[in-house]
Amino acid sequence: ACPNHMDPPLHYATPADIESITLVAGATPVSAGGDSLGASVSARAALATFNDEEGWKTSTRLNTGFSGANDSRDLGATVNAASRDTVLTYSGSHAEAGNLRYPGGRARDTGFDSTRHKITISRATTDGRLDASIGQHRTRDAGTPALPMDMIKDDADWVNMAWAGKVGNGGLKLRAYWHDIDHLMDNYSLRGLLAGMYAPAESRDVGLSAAFEQAHWGGKARYGAEWLANNFNAAQWTSAGVFSSDILRNATRNRLGLFGEWEGKMSAGWRANLGLRSDTVRMDTGLVRSGAAMAVATAGDGGVFNALIHKKVDHAWDWNALLQYTTNTSLDYELGLTRKTRAPSLLERYEWTPLNASAGQADNNRYLGNTELKPEVAHTLSAALRQHGEGGAFKATLFYQRVNDYVVGTPCAPGACSVTAFTPLRYENHDARLYGLDSTWNLDTGPWSLAAVLSYVRGRNLDSNTDLYRIAPLRLTLRTAHSAGAWSNTLIARLAARQDKIAHYAPAALNDEKTTPGFAVVDWRAQWRPDKSVKLNIGIDNVFDKLYYDHLGGINQVAGSDIPVNARLPGAGRFAFVQLEWIL
Repeated sequence: ACPNHMDPPLHYATPADIESITLVAGATPVSAGGDSLGASVSARAALATFNDEEGWKTSTRLNTGFSGANDSRDLGATVNAASRDTVLTYSGSHAEAGNLRYPGGRARDTGFDSTRHKITISRATTDGRLDASIGQHRTRDAGTPALPMDMIKDDADWVNMAWAGKVGNGGLKLRAYWHDIDHLMDNYSLRGLLAGMYAPAESRDVGLSAAFEQAHWGGKARYGAEWLANNFNAAQWTSAGVFSSDILRNATRNRLGLFGEWEGKMSAGWRANLGLRSDTVRMDTGLVRSGAAMAVATAGDGGVFNALIHKKVDHAWDWNALLQYTTNTSLDYELGLTRKTRAPSLLERYEWTPLNASAGQADNNRYLGNTELKPEVAHTLSAALRQHGEGGAFKATLFYQRVNDYVVGTPCAPGACSVTAFTPLRYENHDARLYGLDSTWNLDTGPWSLAAVLSYVRGRNLDSNTDLYRIAPLRLTLRTAHSAGAWSNTLIARLAARQDKIAHYAPAALNDEKTTPGFAVVDWRAQWRPDKSVKLNIGIDNVFDKLYYDHLGGINQVAGSDIPVNARLPGAGRFAFVQLEWIL
């Protein structure tokens, strides 16, 4: 519900409630979702377990922890009452934190306070199970120093219903949900100012999805549909309670997706995942208002915007073809070819006057929407080699992606895009090219294990012949672990190269990306698990108290911090943490 993405999807999840987080990279199946260009991330809540005996069985899981990075404390509980066909579950948590420590001081305005509650009822049916949940999430005073405002309040309520089971000779999954968010941000409460601006926003989501899977043609065929409807409003007011202007008013973005997919064995040594997907995105927004009288704008940027046609419909056809060939029991080859499409966001199309709202880019630039944007269309070719066997595995994937109509903020000459005095970055379509390498390696030799992850991507704007904006540098993560009895210890080295392949535009004050130096940071983690009822995690991150900067980190906009205004925000300094989970 925030034009600056203060509340990303995982903001509404609590770690104790998540069973798994899965990253689907490379040739992403069409069943993993549409309206995106890259990988897919799936976070799945843990499902309650029915009692296999007569009567009711209760259980309680408690978790608590502390982190020295920002003096954060958290406490959570999950209580289950289960019979053979019914489970009642309550889960709740509270977390709060102060300002982030880094080598040399503290980053002001980085604390938060968050509380969650969820009640779930699960029922075993003749051919499946039904899970229904209702919950709320309350966040207060979440500082965001890389953005022009802080999240003062974020109230979310949701209802979710899902059924999964057998229908005929296949499996069916149905889901319906409603999500309501009231969001408030301002630039003075946490920053020690007497006056400023505040911006209330609200988002309402309704979603439906259905997926059917059955054995077909020697493999599995999947068919599905999903519908998502979003209503969005955001406005700006002075701290004295005088209306300034709308950011988005009565904006809607509705998407209908349909897909079909087959996965299975084609012949000796060959497997495939083949899929086709269609997504239709319909967008619209109301006439914006400005001024103390809250009148519909007829002059200036608002007048220009209100005279435009706002209703837009984008149709997309995506497909995926992933072929796998196994030469023997330990060596696989993969070849993937995909087409993926992403329609512009509400902000990219309807940000009608230059604002710092940038969908979370946090670069302190002013952006302007463009109602004439076309959807991004990416064609990706990937080739992978995977070797696996007893005690280890290795996989390396090369990819090349050509994106037509890539959306990027582009400098606009003064007066050419806006009647205001600001010189904004207007979202424009460009052709782009991305290519790179992803590699994973692991070796397990009994009590010892070694692992490595290597990632490199290079992006190029083909229209301006410049490097793409905000591309991560070469990264390498090394991990070694040892287990002995109830104890396990892990050392992790996080390394990143210097990033000097950066975007430069004229005038230099706009989108003039800064280089970041390379770094190497070492972490230590340990876990003690004497049985299934107790788990203790302890560790020290950034053991050598290294001052480092993530290239994709934000730019500080808070005065009075130990970090200068317009300087990049650093990573956390050396800190210890402890987390305890106890099942009763």
